[in-house]
Amino acid sequence: MVLPKVDVVVVGGGIAGVSAAARISSTHSVVLLEQENELAYHTTSRSAAVYIENEGGPVFHRLSTASRPFFDESPGADAPLVTPMPVLSVGNDAMGADLEAEVREASAVTPSITFVQGSELLELCPVLDPTVATVGMLEDTAGTIDVMGVHQNFLRMARANNTEIWRSARLTAASRANGVWSIETEAGPIQAATIVNAAGAWGDVVAERCGVPAVGLSPKRRTAFTSPVGQDPSSWPFIYSGIPDLECYFKAEAGEQLLCSLSDEAPSEPCDAKPEELDIALAIERINTISTLGLRSVSTTWAGLRTFAPDRNPVFGLDDRVDGFVWMVGQGGCGIVTSPIAGEIAASLVRRDALPAAVTDLGLTTEQLAPRR
Repeated sequence: MVLPKVDVVVVGGGIAGVSAAARISSTHSVVLLEQENELAYHTTSRSAAVYIENEGGPVFHRLSTASRPFFDESPGADAPLVTPMPVLSVGNDAMGADLEAEVREASAVTPSITFVQGSELLELCPVLDPTVATVGMLEDTAGTIDVMGVHQNFLRMARANNTEIWRSARLTAASRANGVWSIETEAGPIQAATIVNAAGAWGDVVAERCGVPAVGLSPKRRTAFTSPVGQDPSSWPFIYSGIPDLECYFKAEAGEQLLCSLSDEAPSEPCDAKPEELDIALAIERINTISTLGLRSVSTTWAGLRTFAPDRNPVFGLDDRVDGFVWMVGQGGCGIVTSPIAGEIAASLVRRDALPAAVTDLGLTTEQLAPRR
């Protein structure tokens, strides 16, 4: 039997996989494998949907900044992919000096980031408790992302380049010989010169099925919910509290609702994550402590997995032990914000090109992103 053969198989139908497929398929034949019956079923569709440049540390910050032109221009989209919504990270007096130092460092990359304090916080969000939240870092150029719009945009690009999408096609095993991968999937076998592992929480699982050593990914569950507030919150910024023992966030949703979370990171196996009632109750308690909202009820609940490498930086690179295997994992909740440049990085790796100039111009190197750095 003659197996179907392509240049590249991309594993994972979330935002990382489709952005990689969109860019790679301009020069290579691509098949995208998704283990579920629908794309973007897990983390992508359960995101808080906020474009924040200064999130996840300096490496993620620079990847997000490099992705900014895509979101500003929204190429091929029917409507803007980002709607302005400032992000305000709040702290207490004890955090003031550290927060000011973070602002100085972050504003060197994103000049719109500023330090605010006292009455400025209430001007931005009148429901904050001024006795608890006393200082803050404002990213005025942040916004809410049309997550599925971004996903569909990349998917259209991939399909326009003749990418094949295989659903219900879990990769079960793969082996490499003579420069070719022979890949077994639940939808049938296929051969490819290169595998791109964009499987999110399943990244190490996919690698091990391919005979590639794991890199030590840690999926972590985050529970989220919506709660009615009986007032219009649309003018408020996204509020994140980094106050010790009061970590949480909330943002405006339609219909006088808030999207809320404990900002939790509970260790988890790769799975279809489910919300935890205790995390919801604790989030409500914390939000009511940092604000005057007095939340009492919950409308909807869900959970998703955010996956981290041991150093909490992304794993974007060619494996140094097995040829023809590209890692695109460990986005730690920043995968949507960084997806435009991540797709370009994936394409550069497959083509054995240098990293995109948008990345290197900000000081990032191959070594910082390498799987076994």
